[in-house]
Amino acid sequence: MWAMGGWGTVDEALRDHQVYDVLVPGWIDRDGEVPEFRPQPLVVWLRLDSGLLRLRSAGQYDRLAVARLPQVGWDDVDLLAEAEDEVVVASYGEQLFGDGRDTLRCVRLRAYQVADHLKCLALDFEGRHTLFFDPTWTFGIRIGNVADEQRWRELYAGEEAGVETVEVSLGGSGR
Repeated sequence: MWAMGGWGTVDEALRDHQVYDVLVPGWIDRDGEVPEFRPQPLVVWLRLDSGLLRLRSAGQYDRLAVARLPQVGWDDVDLLAEAEDEVVVASYGEQLFGDGRDTLRCVRLRAYQVADHLKCLALDFEGRHTLFFDPTWTFGIRIGNVADEQRWRELYAGEEAGVETVEVSLGGSGR
């Protein structure tokens, strides 16, 4: 179940699978009075009803690498693989979707690419939720919403920037 690619991999993974959660790695900082989770989103996983869709900040942290995987792993992410603190994965689904649903179906995707490199990715889910994944953020992949996507488009997209937008409807109800 290992497939690597760009927006086509996302399309294939989300066309027939629902999203259960968004997982973000980080470590537990136990130096203070209260242990704190320190997110390190150089890689983010969408937990599907079957396997995972992995998004990784790649290149010079200016594009997304996408893969379907059977399980969470970060051996190829030096910051996490070499961490001296305890590395864990946190569930961000409720914070991002916040509506108490167990699963969500993606109904549309927008891929922003330059040449054949996936720059950023927007996923529209049923119930009018949008997640925008921007790997150019200083601290890894910024997981934003439709306002973050719009701001990114205003700053970095367009013909003069060489950014091509690919929009694909995955069916279902939504926007």
